Amino acid sequence: MEHNGHDKLNGVLRSFLGDAFTLDGKEGGLNMEKLHEAIKKEKPMMNILLMGYTGSGKSSLINALFGKEIAKAGVGKPITQHLEKYIDEQKGLILWDTKGIEDKDYHDTMQSIKKEMEDSFKTLDEKEAIDVAYLCVKETSSRVQERESY
Repeated sequence: MEHNGHDKLNGVLRSFLGDAFTLDGKEGGLNMEKLHEAIKKEKPMMNILLMGYTGSGKSSLINALFGKEIAKAGVGKPITQHLEKYIDEQKGLILWDTKGIEDKDYHDTMQSIKKEMEDSFKTLDEKEAIDVAYLCVKETSSRVQERESY
């Protein structure tokens, strides 16, 4: 009976992950190369919206992911003033850098980001739609600020 549960789990995971996942009792795990191929086949480009207060590291994260300085980082100074798009075809990434969330224009900035996301969902081109919104929080911050919990 336990073996049947094992087979059932294997079937569920295999239907979700394809042949990137094996669970045969002797050896099991995730083949990251095959998983990446399966994901790229299903979704060739991943659109990620980066949000966070000024100085939280949005532009630095972009530079780290792309392996070169393509987004100007201001070390706590507001640099990005509007939505900026960065594309890495090889990695299958489209990163959208947003204006830093500031206390003084918090509401306007959040409304602007919300509108950009809603517009993305309305687009007919699914390659442009935002798949994930990522909130950058400064590592040294011990808690999420009110402006980050919108």
